[in-house]
Amino acid sequence: MLESNIADEELRKRYLVLLNLPVQKATAAHKGALARAHELRKFEIENYWKRSSYFWGFQLVAFGALALTADKGNFNPPIVLIVSVLGALAALTGILTARGSKFWQENWETHVDFLEDAVEGQLHKIAFVNQTVSFSVSRVNERFLEVLLCGWGAAFIVAAVTLVDPELLKLDHRRATCVQIGIPLVGFLLGANQLISGQKSSLRGRAYDRKTLEEWRG
Repeated sequence: MLESNIADEELRKRYLVLLNLPVQKATAAHKGALARAHELRKFEIENYWKRSSYFWGFQLVAFGALALTADKGNFNPPIVLIVSVLGALAALTGILTARGSKFWQENWETHVDFLEDAVEGQLHKIAFVNQTVSFSVSRVNERFLEVLLCGWGAAFIVAAVTLVDPELLKLDHRRATCVQIGIPLVGFLLGANQLISGQKSSLRGRAYDRKTLEEWRG
């Protein structure tokens, strides 16, 4: 633990030198930099959700267009191909934008971590947990977009296959029902697994048990 603290202190000093800030003690410049880092972090979080809402709007439009492709219950492969491509592009753009926003959010959070010790303690670095770390909202949102991207890819493949072999559209009622139920069910199971697994908040080294205040090692 001592070696870790020494390493952290050396990193903090190197950081302050990079920012051309005094190393020995906190000054008004430290406080101004910390306030600015908090402000920019908040700005990036707000922009993250604004951008996310923007691309979710594209997804709603794509789903609406997909619903309109059903003409008296008939599957229309050419239209589905076009809609699935647009939906997939919107999902991919949303994923890349979310990752870009998250990068800048984490950048300013790192600035806060380095600056806060000498100014306001370790308020930002310390988190309290009860029994388990909760899910990361941004990670779940990003994974959902990945699930949608895979879903649009699956819709594209189904439409393309039925264009190549139109006889697939003439399945009897029982087989058609199995396909209509089976594909969404498999998609749901795979998507739910992707959303649940590994999407917890990353709090290694900064989480403490709420009841005992001991370092949480779950």
